[in-house]
Amino acid sequence: MLFLAAIALLAAVPAASLLRAQAPPANLADRGTFEISIAGKPIGTETFEIKLRSNQVEAQGEIHLEMEREGKKVDVRSNSNLLLDEHFHPLSYTWSQKGTQSSQLSMDFRPNIAQVRYKTVGGQQDRRDFKLDKDVAVLDDNVIHHYQLVLERYDAAAGGVQAFRAFIPQEAAPGVITLRVVGTEAVDVDGESRTLRHFLLTAEQAQVNLWADDQGHLQLVTVPATQYQAMRKK
Repeated sequence: MLFLAAIALLAAVPAASLLRAQAPPANLADRGTFEISIAGKPIGTETFEIKLRSNQVEAQGEIHLEMEREGKKVDVRSNSNLLLDEHFHPLSYTWSQKGTQSSQLSMDFRPNIAQVRYKTVGGQQDRRDFKLDKDVAVLDDNVIHHYQLVLERYDAAAGGVQAFRAFIPQEAAPGVITLRVVGTEAVDVDGESRTLRHFLLTAEQAQVNLWADDQGHLQLVTVPATQYQAMRKK
């Protein structure tokens, strides 16, 4: 169930120069809720928390989606937990989904060959191994707060278009994304006009618009191609 379909094209993006992440700032800690909609119709929420633990970053999220598919109501709840070191290098990731369809995965990035373990919706076990760079960015299906962690990798002093290795655990898709600053804009967020920094994340022909405040906290995500929107609630 992939709404942020732009990220499914990561593997097709050509390689580019890669930048190393900086140590996490204190204002990285954040928590909140996004309201998710398609074509203006609300379909669910994501509640998340990003915590600093000693020399690690832990990002947890819970997503609840409700929609109609082929005349039937689909109700899905998923949980994710991503653990990073102080340089934003991923250490481990877990994800589980319950509802109309249930599945789960776990991933260990610490060995030289990253290990992914899936339990599919049909109950089968699937084991896969990947050779990934240590600084790979994790951007999983429909997990909005992962974009906030990617924004933290952007070097504002260097500016311009910056490229990062990325990996989608549920799609088993490695590749490269690019990120650039569009500018500072006045944007309506939950009924309030906010002055936010606009970033554009690109994966080949697909684009994701990201707006963040002065602390780097993500406020709005849009994907024009799919009419997807995720807006931070007060």
